[in-house]
Amino acid sequence: MSLEMKTTELEGSQSPENGFSTEASQELVYNLVQQNQQDVSEVPTDVDHRIPVPAYTSDTFFTTLYNLFKNLTSSRSQTKGEGEGPEVSGPISYYIYHSILVFLYLLMSVYRFYEYTYNRLKLRFLNLAYNPSRTPSLINSDVNKLPKIPYRLSAILNYKSEQEENGGVEGLCNDAAELTAWCLSSGIPNFTIYEYHGILKNHIPELRRSIHRKLVAYFGTSNVPTYQIKIPHLNLSYAGSYDGEYGDSEDKPDIEISLLSVVDGRPTIVELTKVMSQLSKNHELSDKDINMKFIDQELQQLVGPEPDLIVMFQPYLNLQGYPPWHTRLSEMYWEPDNDEVSYAVFLRALQKYSTCKVNIGR
Repeated sequence: MSLEMKTTELEGSQSPENGFSTEASQELVYNLVQQNQQDVSEVPTDVDHRIPVPAYTSDTFFTTLYNLFKNLTSSRSQTKGEGEGPEVSGPISYYIYHSILVFLYLLMSVYRFYEYTYNRLKLRFLNLAYNPSRTPSLINSDVNKLPKIPYRLSAILNYKSEQEENGGVEGLCNDAAELTAWCLSSGIPNFTIYEYHGILKNHIPELRRSIHRKLVAYFGTSNVPTYQIKIPHLNLSYAGSYDGEYGDSEDKPDIEISLLSVVDGRPTIVELTKVMSQLSKNHELSDKDINMKFIDQELQQLVGPEPDLIVMFQPYLNLQGYPPWHTRLSEMYWEPDNDEVSYAVFLRALQKYSTCKVNIGR
């Protein structure tokens, strides 16, 4: 729909103060951005042509150690340039500095190996200590000890290849379903899943079946909680049912699951900026209406509310293009050297959040 056709929608919505109604302006901007987003294609989900996640490497610690050691011990070309010292002092100084560098690197490698081993053993111990055994009552008892829990929780998941353990689409859906069951058992009503490539958006049937099977395993066949899956980018929603089939329900679900990807981040902000600029240029949107509150309301309609806690199931801090507007006041948690979804990391994230104090303003 063109911008000229939208002009007539604002007729009769003018106010005596600035000539425009804030509600009508917000609705116009939201509809235009939503329509433009429908035309934006997702990141390719084909395994052979997928764009790699920024700053993410699948090399192991030992592979990286071997490659760096190989580069350090490689022979240096014996070229001599102008202004260099005698032929003997050049190789001697090189081997001295080279030996110092190798020693420092080996020292750091030993320390990193110790740190990696310690973190892996700690995670294994925590997984044994915090084992809910698919029992919601045990999870609920762990969470009830905390002074507060997040109302909205978001998790950043990574797609693994089919050859890896718990990899492929099935493994990704299984991780999402497991986290959904933990959120329900903890009393968290809003759950957001961020996956860089948007694979879950293209596999809704598999995700629904996986969630239904997981909820049956946790809560039993006679007491399966209801859920709703939302895709803000496409303005779609799927209601969960007791039998796992597709269907719509007017009742409020026990948990709302939102699916986000890289297109919900900066591309959405850029598209919103273009739409507001064009509307303001055509005098269809007043400059006085464009403020922080207006932008925040539009982004909440396009992407969703800001989460209270973001949990990253990866060995380092990497938001992978997560919507930047939704990370202003969010707490973030990740475990070093962890690359899998586990209940121990989930619970430790809740424990960390319960001790945090959010300061808004000064």
